[in-house]
Amino acid sequence: MSKKVIFLTILIMLIGIIFLPTTTSYGIMSWDEMHDTVQQFLDKGRNNATISNDDIVPIVLPIGRALVAIASGVLVVITAIMGVKYATTSSADEQAKVKKQLIGLVVATIVVFGGQAIWAMIYNVMKNF
Repeated sequence: MSKKVIFLTILIMLIGIIFLPTTTSYGIMSWDEMHDTVQQFLDKGRNNATISNDDIVPIVLPIGRALVAIASGVLVVITAIMGVKYATTSSADEQAKVKKQLIGLVVATIVVFGGQAIWAMIYNVMKNF
């Protein structure tokens, strides 16, 4: 290590030591003060209203449905394009490339509709609680 780096490291350490609080009672609360602070925190949390299922569903459900509809439309268009591409290619190398791309398309389809299915199952189970 160069002398400049060592010097800067020592200087930063010394500045940190100098500006640290030197009294031991800095920031220390008594047991009663800690207990009162915790009680205030808990009381503040109890007073706030919780978010209910009826408040969230009208917001989240249309967004989820719109995302699935967009993804479905994109998947249909891409599937049609890939199908035409596969049908019109004459060489085996190009068909192999299109098959690899179709595998990615199948994975994307599974991710979109699998995610929707998982969300629907979790929602149906959790709404009863």
